[in-house]
Amino acid sequence: MKKIFSVIIGIFFIQCLMAQLKQWEIASPLDFETTLSGSFAEMRRNHFHGGLDLRTNGEENKHVYSIDDGYVAKISISRTGYGKCAYINHPNGYTSVYGHLNGFVPKLDSLLKAKQYGEHKYEVELILDSAQYTVKKGELFAISGNTGASGGPHVHFEIRETATGIMRNPFLLKNNPYNIADDKEPKIYGIKIYGLNGKGSINDQAEQKCKVIVDKDRSRKVQVGDGLYGWGKIGFSVKASDYMTGTSFTYTPRHLRLYAEDKLISDITIDSFLFKDTRGSNSFIDYKQWATSREFFMKSFKNTNSPIVFQEEQPKGTFTINKEKEYKFRYEVEDDFGNKDQIEFVITGKKTDYQPIKLPDDQFIKCGESVLFDKGSFAMQFPQNALYEDVEHRFTCDSSAKFLSNIYSIGSKTDPLHVFCDISIKIEHDTIEDKSKYYIAKLNDLNVQSGSAGGTYVNGILVGKTNTFGRFAVATDVTPPVIAPVHTNKLRNAPYIRLKIYDTQSGIASYDAYIDDKWILFEYDSKTQQITYWLDKKMVKEFSNHTLKLVVKDYCGNVKEYSKQIYW
Repeated sequence: MKKIFSVIIGIFFIQCLMAQLKQWEIASPLDFETTLSGSFAEMRRNHFHGGLDLRTNGEENKHVYSIDDGYVAKISISRTGYGKCAYINHPNGYTSVYGHLNGFVPKLDSLLKAKQYGEHKYEVELILDSAQYTVKKGELFAISGNTGASGGPHVHFEIRETATGIMRNPFLLKNNPYNIADDKEPKIYGIKIYGLNGKGSINDQAEQKCKVIVDKDRSRKVQVGDGLYGWGKIGFSVKASDYMTGTSFTYTPRHLRLYAEDKLISDITIDSFLFKDTRGSNSFIDYKQWATSREFFMKSFKNTNSPIVFQEEQPKGTFTINKEKEYKFRYEVEDDFGNKDQIEFVITGKKTDYQPIKLPDDQFIKCGESVLFDKGSFAMQFPQNALYEDVEHRFTCDSSAKFLSNIYSIGSKTDPLHVFCDISIKIEHDTIEDKSKYYIAKLNDLNVQSGSAGGTYVNGILVGKTNTFGRFAVATDVTPPVIAPVHTNKLRNAPYIRLKIYDTQSGIASYDAYIDDKWILFEYDSKTQQITYWLDKKMVKEFSNHTLKLVVKDYCGNVKEYSKQIYW
């Protein structure tokens, strides 16, 4: 009884929040008209895009304003991701998020700098209570930029539920303060049909991909050789893009609807998802298709162990063909502004002898369970939420003279992982004294390193983490990082110091910079691998000689130092 009551209370709470969201009138984060370079829940590599990317006309340092009364609850600084980012909590239970910023108004900036100098770190999280920095609706608190994993100057803007972290579509709000208009229709470019669970087929195979083409009479149709014929249980996906007035960017449609025999069998609105499950986009799309052709086909049926909250459970989005007749289907897509596109197609019911190849159960890693895949010298621990479907393990082990372990391969690049998994590899040639120099190398098909899974040495075994399947082996990193000066001269003309730092094996773990033995804050731009310090006369005396020192360490403990006499 208590459980039922808790569920009822939870549903009521969510409904109240949604009602508040739809009645919420906000100010614009910017003081000029703009267009979008990215939309909410847009399909991106390995994640949903969490908000709106508000363009700043190719310029940085534009004023950024609070959308409503509240307080700055957090400022996070990262070399990747959102870069410099601010979180403002509002009294109605929502948080507004502003990413890729360049900086903040003086009071906020001083609080942040105190945190960074106190910890001797660029990447920090500054947590503030409700009394430390309050803001009013329309109050200036930051300036825009291009920090973190940003492809150009813009403000990344989000709305989240404060308590749950659920990300909401900012276009659900009552008003449209961004002054964005759109009369362009989305466009369907393809469909894909699947025989499901070994109980269906399409054109005597497991799946059929079809393009949408313009016919001679200017009508659009699904292109497929001799037509579509199927039998049994089938599922569907659609490839579609949205467009907006005044820009050439492409976006993801908001609504996907699928009709069979004029009956709605799937109705998906991509309006919310949990921040922690943003990688769940790999479940929503046909990941195998994306991995091979970089096309986003969005599925109308749900995976067995999908975390997606907006996607409907099976059997919705699926259909059973059990009669030898023509079945009429229609896909419809719609954007945030009511613009639509649709495509019709026919599947003819035809019995078939097609039977998918069925492998023994021991060839699969089960989804929805915590699984330890253990082959003695190699092991991988899969948490309960790691897989969306059962995955063929495809495990192989090959000896290697190049690495300090065998080369192990597991899974396929066409199978996604939702979370990081622990991976353990036995070191076959445990020869070096300093065990911190070992790491797990991720390899491509030619056994060339493509990344690192880190590693901690435990009694002849190296334990790391990976969020991808692939090929792995133990390697050593005894090479220090690289430091290359970019701008260290003529500082009176251009008052900043800039250097490039990088590491080709285990990766950059930390860096510390000093002027006259006093720690100073260099900001890290991961896109260029450069660190920059803007000279401050409160910290560094002008018209004087100084000693610059930089110490960079990689994840295997290798250290590189750089020093130079500078004049400012």
